[in-house]
Amino acid sequence: MFHVLFVSVTILFFSQTQCKPIEVTEDNWSDVLEGEWMLEFMAPWCPACRGFVETWDKFSDWSKDLDIKVGVVDVTENPGLLGRFLTASLPSIYHIKNGQFRQYKGGRKETELVSFVDDKKWEELDPIPWYFSPASVQMAALGQFFKAAMAVRDIYNMMTKEYGIPEWACYVIFAIATILLGLILGLLIVLCCDMMLPSKYVPNPKEKLQPRPPAEGVQKEDEDADGEESETDIIDDTKTTEKDGDSKPRRRRVKKAD
Repeated sequence: MFHVLFVSVTILFFSQTQCKPIEVTEDNWSDVLEGEWMLEFMAPWCPACRGFVETWDKFSDWSKDLDIKVGVVDVTENPGLLGRFLTASLPSIYHIKNGQFRQYKGGRKETELVSFVDDKKWEELDPIPWYFSPASVQMAALGQFFKAAMAVRDIYNMMTKEYGIPEWACYVIFAIATILLGLILGLLIVLCCDMMLPSKYVPNPKEKLQPRPPAEGVQKEDEDADGEESETDIIDDTKTTEKDGDSKPRRRRVKKAD
């Protein structure tokens, strides 16, 4: 009787002290920006990830003693986070401290993970640059592209497996959809630019060469000048100089009497 009671208390004690890794998703991933975290990226189909599950679970038991949080991300369910962190291999581990991200590249034993946090070996690593930071805008956009790619893959699998559409037909459909989407986006961009920065009116070259009609006052003066010139006579007047005796013609205008 005493033996059964002792075993029950021991099991209850260990069940209360054990801490499972926190499941981090695209909805709650911003929680890792506060405090200190150790975050693992894994996939159920990955053999190395399956072999690392027990070690990561044991490491999570140290979370209270180390005053950290231990999380895990399933990339098959959260492709957006895979794009944010630009994870190239699985399993991948990141140390996060108050919004600064560092990739863990040490050993995969429980003692090595504990020593990395307890001895603050993460301070020896350079944080990820701001342009690759998962909290940046550009990496958030990259995460959306990853989600779109996974959505296209799911549609492709549905078309080939459930509806029996040939692969070549799927490629043709996706090509046509891509062209149409590009045309629509291009049209929207042109309309937005035209609304925000309207173009100025540029006159036709023919309009530039066409002479403008003269003003009414100017036209009347020209007519009067032409009339006066027509009513004048040009007379040659010969004037003889006293010094050389040469005669030089001189032209003068004589107006007619009104």
